[in-house]
Amino acid sequence: MDQFRQTARLGRNHKIALELWGRMDESLAASASKRFLDAIWSGDPPSTIELTEQLDRLLVCYHDLKGTDTAYPEQGPPERDWRAVYDQAGKRFPDYGLYPTAIPSDGFSGAMGAGDAIDDITDITLEMREVIWYAENYGAAAADTCFRDSYYHWGQHARELLVFLHGKEFG
Repeated sequence: MDQFRQTARLGRNHKIALELWGRMDESLAASASKRFLDAIWSGDPPSTIELTEQLDRLLVCYHDLKGTDTAYPEQGPPERDWRAVYDQAGKRFPDYGLYPTAIPSDGFSGAMGAGDAIDDITDITLEMREVIWYAENYGAAAADTCFRDSYYHWGQHARELLVFLHGKEFG
């Protein structure tokens, strides 16, 4: 089946993924990371719905990646300036801030926690920049592995941020 028919069969939301899967020399994770960073940091800040869509796309990409067991190179990415990115995110998303979270491992009798939407955006941003760094310096396999291996961290931020965004959008 040609790509046009696949796109029509799967719908508009899968068109971009099909285009990326067709490129064997490009990392799906790096492409998703670039798309996320462009949507978050270029032009006007995204709406709550647009940010939600970008986070959903990252999560779908994680589940679509298979067979990423490439060892990391000894040379890692350069140091990241967390505070600078946090400050930029705070200015870009002034209506976002702290939100309540549950701590599932504490069960029903556990205490409530607090999330920080600006910290979530910051950490996801830094993780996606690292994915792109691996793609540019060591290739697609290293980028895809970085994306999957760091999911334990950025994935939790994405999921908690999505709950916060859902509450902002739908009350």
